[in-house]
Parts: sequence; structure tokens; C-alpha cells
Amino acid sequence: MTIELYSTSPTDSSVPVESPISNTMGELPAQEPTLDLGNLLGSFDSREEALAFVQAQADTQQQQVTDSRIVKFDAYTHVELLTVTLQQADQSTAYKNFYLVLDEGY
Repeated sequence: MTIELYSTSPTDSSVPVESPISNTMGELPAQEPTLDLGNLLGSFDSREEALAFVQAQADTQQQQVTDSRIVKFDAYTHVELLTVTLQQADQSTAYKNFYLVLDEGY
């Protein structure tokens, strides 16, 4: 299985992140939905490798991943939301969101 890791648009962490897929009802759309490939951070063999990459990036900014959560948007798409809790050098907390796109089922 291949997992692609995408950054989400920078948003206020109190605002819920929406699925990047516009048509989630399983119907064939007139145009296939896409993610902006400019936001692609890398491809990985597992969720654990993607999370290790996020931790390595946080390390370079003197941050530490203290918690992570992966949630599927729905049963019709292979897109998941990865939310990580980051502890800053000054001990404050921040949240960062990523999309995980799986090739499972294709």
C-alpha cells in the first residue's frame, strides 16, 4: 500500500477541516476531484512512516509530536485526516493537519 502525505491549507485549528474530495456520495463526478500536488510532502509505505516523517520535520523546528489522530472522512473515499499535536520549545501546544491519501482499493 502506498500512502501520500499532503499538507492542508493553513487554517485556524478551531475550524473543522473538510475533505478535499467534493463528491463523497460515491457517484461518478463530471470531473475527478484532485488534490493540489504542490502540497504533496511525500509517499510512504505505511501510516507509521508518514508519521515518522512529520516527527522529523517537527524536530527541525524544535517541536515534538505529543499526540496524533487519524480519522477517515467517509466510507467512499480513501482520504484520511491526520491531526498531530505539537509541543513547541516554549512548552505551548499547536495542532497541525495533514491529508493521508491511500491507494487501497484501486
